[in-house]
Amino acid sequence: MSVVVEPSPSKSSSAKVSFYRPELDALRFFAFFAVFMFHMPRKLSWGVPVNSLLDAGCFGVDLFFVLSAYLITELLVRERVATGKLDVRAFYIRRILRIWPLYFFFIGIAALVPWWNPGHVFGLRYVIPFLLLSGNWSIIAFGWPLKSIALPLWSVSIEEQFYLLWPIIVRRIRRDHIGWAAIAMLGVATGTRICLVAMHAPGSAAVWCNTLARLDPIAAGILLAVVLRGSTPTLGFGTRLFLLGCATVPLPFVAHVWKINAPARLDWTGTLLGYPIVALCCAAIVLAGIGIRPVPKSLIYLGKISYGLYVYHQLAIFLSDKFIHGALRLPVTLGLTVAISALSYKLLESPFLRIKERFARVESRPV
Repeated sequence: MSVVVEPSPSKSSSAKVSFYRPELDALRFFAFFAVFMFHMPRKLSWGVPVNSLLDAGCFGVDLFFVLSAYLITELLVRERVATGKLDVRAFYIRRILRIWPLYFFFIGIAALVPWWNPGHVFGLRYVIPFLLLSGNWSIIAFGWPLKSIALPLWSVSIEEQFYLLWPIIVRRIRRDHIGWAAIAMLGVATGTRICLVAMHAPGSAAVWCNTLARLDPIAAGILLAVVLRGSTPTLGFGTRLFLLGCATVPLPFVAHVWKINAPARLDWTGTLLGYPIVALCCAAIVLAGIGIRPVPKSLIYLGKISYGLYVYHQLAIFLSDKFIHGALRLPVTLGLTVAISALSYKLLESPFLRIKERFARVESRPV
């Protein structure tokens, strides 16, 4: 493997620094699609190979974590190199404008519309923590609100907690210490899981939704940014396929055999080995994807609206469950998810994203 080193931003450069990898938008869509297929109801048994692959769709969340950590770290480092400092306030404003409008809008829908909140499943004990960007902890405390369309938002809470702390850390430490901070995260995640298994922590969410226990993919994304140092690996097609194959094969095993996302009980092997294996696999998938050209415009667009795809897909599944049955259910549900997300991106998200551009220190994806 060789790398193409992109020009380092200079403090004296008058041009605005830019960093955008359209191929990672395509990966975002595939991360969503994996989660979507995992959440789609399975009326029939498709056999162990197919069911194992569908079970592995839950790790689309980990792929999202790796992508977010890699991109955020790269953008923060580039800003710091280009300007000599890190504007944490501007970073927070950018994240608020990107995440909060859709996030809080959807919490309102999930909590206030009775038809989408049967039995008031998504009640105050969930709503308040989700409003405070800590919904994952409410799931650990009270269990999964299984009939709520707000179910996917737990992972957004973990990302928001990462966004809150990571720029402060990056601003305070030297660039060559960022990797050590990521390694420390791996230590925290492993130590947390050891404690949870030793204490026989109850509930499938005890580890799966625990921010401290789920730092592996975030650390992996950070380490990927540290190792690449802004460069683009030039991999041959065969090498990319080999890397993707090696990264994909373990995931169905971890999901179907160890069931780390919903174990009957926490066990040492699955809990301690499963999470780092998944993080490593997702990092390898991202590495294999960086630098792929050309990228179909349709995939770039679907990646651009992938936040909405992820947020709205349970709503689309809920609606299709009421009105659509049989073989048409999968394509109709996917099409409905895309349609709702496209409309949301245009009417709800884009106005805030245009404001967000005013606070950009490194130009990224165009709105």
